[in-house]
Amino acid sequence: MLTLIIATVFNAGFGIVVRSAQRRHLDLLTVGLVNYAFAAAFYAAWSFGGGMLTADPRTVFIGTIGGVFYAGGFLLMLGPMHWRGLGIVAALLGLSVLVPLGASLVIWHETLETVQIAGVALALLAIPLLSLDQGAANGLRLTWPMALGLSALLVVNGTAWSIQKWYHTTGLSAERPVYFIYLFGVAALVMLGTWVVSSRRLRGASVAWGMMLGSCNVLANLMLLAALDRLPGAVVFPIMQAGIMIVAAGFAALAWREKPGRTGLAGIVVAVAAVALINLA
Repeated sequence: MLTLIIATVFNAGFGIVVRSAQRRHLDLLTVGLVNYAFAAAFYAAWSFGGGMLTADPRTVFIGTIGGVFYAGGFLLMLGPMHWRGLGIVAALLGLSVLVPLGASLVIWHETLETVQIAGVALALLAIPLLSLDQGAANGLRLTWPMALGLSALLVVNGTAWSIQKWYHTTGLSAERPVYFIYLFGVAALVMLGTWVVSSRRLRGASVAWGMMLGSCNVLANLMLLAALDRLPGAVVFPIMQAGIMIVAAGFAALAWREKPGRTGLAGIVVAVAAVALINLA
């Protein structure tokens, strides 16, 4: 259970570090680039140290696609986090579980259990509550560009989760370190391209926060795998996903007074219940 708690804290910590860097007006493209480069370097050292130098083509292919969506999710998260705050965005990211759930139905022909159907219904209720809240945003009303940004974030992050499930179905878990090299390495390349076009500022503070974010990223993955070694997924995922929302929203409210309004708070509560039910099966 300790590994599950640590995994939850570090997964929530990813959003906390990004929002902290954003509030400090750091160059978030540098933060994201260093984060993914650090994570890729860690898994490269792990793989080479263990003598794992080659990989199945599926590992390379799926990791490459996943890296594109990981970087896309990071970039798409920045706007909504600025408009709506960390708590609302953390809840929306949790609700993106709807995308891999839909993929499971269409691609892998899985079926929904009754408890999951109830979770989907709650998720569909939570999304508008979270999107329309104006509390943490100090009365900032939802506009069409904002709505599109929130929708794109939910879809892209959910697609990244679907790619993770896709890799899981290959049975190539022994090559997971190599998979993460391609996942984070390609994400770093996408961020590098964005950085060259839009930023090209390399400042010490942004690099330091990127290293911090990369460390959080690596530890979150390692602790999640450790938790899954000790506990069934039906226990790990509901607790972790609900915990991420609660920790993120609680930290934002206490540290920054970034409190959602009544609509957003209701949306977070409903989202926690929805994600827990969806992951219980």
